[in-house]
Amino acid sequence: MKQLLIGLTCLLVSAILYGSALITAAIYSRMLGETDGLGWDSRYGIYGTAIRDAGAFPLVLAAFTAITGITLIVVSLRGNIQVDNN
Repeated sequence: MKQLLIGLTCLLVSAILYGSALITAAIYSRMLGETDGLGWDSRYGIYGTAIRDAGAFPLVLAAFTAITGITLIVVSLRGNIQVDNN
């Protein structure tokens, strides 16, 4: 039961971290697109440039936390399944 709660907490933290990184990039992309803004790279587009400038670390950390949470949930649920060999 403890692994299940830790796994669910990891998934929640991952969702919050991922969402906040995307919101940050969305707000920053508005500043890039203004006429007096910082400018953006045409290869990535406005939003891709904002994601790249904001950094990949929050997205990688969110993915790692989600994988850890899913692993803990699967391990917990597999441990609760009992096979009856009668």
